[in-house]
Amino acid sequence: MIVNFATCERSRALRYMNAFRSREVLDTPDDAGPVLDLVEADLIRIPDPKMHPSGGVVPGNRWDEDRRREVTEVLNAWMSS
Repeated sequence: MIVNFATCERSRALRYMNAFRSREVLDTPDDAGPVLDLVEADLIRIPDPKMHPSGGVVPGNRWDEDRRREVTEVLNAWMSS
């Protein structure tokens, strides 16, 4: 069994994302907004950096395998920005 300490709360996810990046992460359409939309929909969750210092994302309670491609594209776009 794997236990992840991760959030689906938009504001907390933004704080966690800022802990993982070397630049300020913003909740805007041109930055982390699309990722945070997925977090808020509970498709994905952002791990607590104190518990998971390597970062990443985990599936949320509403994960939908049919949306994997969309989620991957949004995450890849954000990570390359």
